[in-house]
Amino acid sequence: MSEPAPAATPKRERRRVREMGVVVARVRRETADTTSLYLVGDEPFEYEAGHFCTIDPHQFPVLKHFIAHLEDVKGSREKPRAYSLGSAPHEDHLLITIKEEVYASGETPYPPLLSPLLTHHTPVGARLVISGFTGAYVIPPDAAGRVDRVVHVCAGSGIVPNLGLIKSSLHRGDPFRHILLFSNKTRQDVIYYEEFEELRRRHPDQVEVIHCLTREEPSGIPGARRGRITKELLQEMIPDPSRTLAFTCGPGITPHERKAARDQGEEPTPRFVENMVVLLHEVGLDRKQVKEESWG
Repeated sequence: MSEPAPAATPKRERRRVREMGVVVARVRRETADTTSLYLVGDEPFEYEAGHFCTIDPHQFPVLKHFIAHLEDVKGSREKPRAYSLGSAPHEDHLLITIKEEVYASGETPYPPLLSPLLTHHTPVGARLVISGFTGAYVIPPDAAGRVDRVVHVCAGSGIVPNLGLIKSSLHRGDPFRHILLFSNKTRQDVIYYEEFEELRRRHPDQVEVIHCLTREEPSGIPGARRGRITKELLQEMIPDPSRTLAFTCGPGITPHERKAARDQGEEPTPRFVENMVVLLHEVGLDRKQVKEESWG
């Protein structure tokens, strides 16, 4: 008698990306240059934790002339901007958190377009049109049978989708221990500090948070470290690479940096995400165990 066929890995249902109107129900300043917008809509949002939405800057009349100038200079139409979701599907709001981009003369080719408006000038009651939802930065449906530890390696606003991943996983009752290694310059730069403290208090056996501060001593922060995320710290947090899934999100090489390096016949200088991917491979995780997402 033949052996029964192995069960197929569950497949995710494909969702069509579509436009939808939303209203800003709450605005919360996270840091001096970062703001969270809590969005509600006329119908439930259907997405997976870790997904992102996009916002087209053309919908804002105040940007009309700035957009026209940039499109003349670039010779192309301005594209929608992508924003990761910090919310989880069981929550009744959609959360996006925007960090204001900056213009550095000689370093960045163009001034930021949409992030200053969303960060500093979007009030409660504002109506937006977003498109969503999509993205591969999600926990695989078969992960519970393969891993027991999920390590999140983040810097700055790269924390946003990982908050959603952790909240959703805890809500589902996944059998994972979530380890967050979160790199920032100072305590004042830490986004979602209180949310993660609350998750750690409520789920002490499933959530561990280690803040790594690069420009000040982390006094008064439980379990915090001074300095960058290192290979040694990753080895400490990943005792069994074969049972670990890693997510890393933060600054990555920008298209402008890639082009500039290519024009010089050089390789672009790795940034946070590229460096973390290398270290995660060095401590024993293979390509399929590491999910990455970058901004820049």
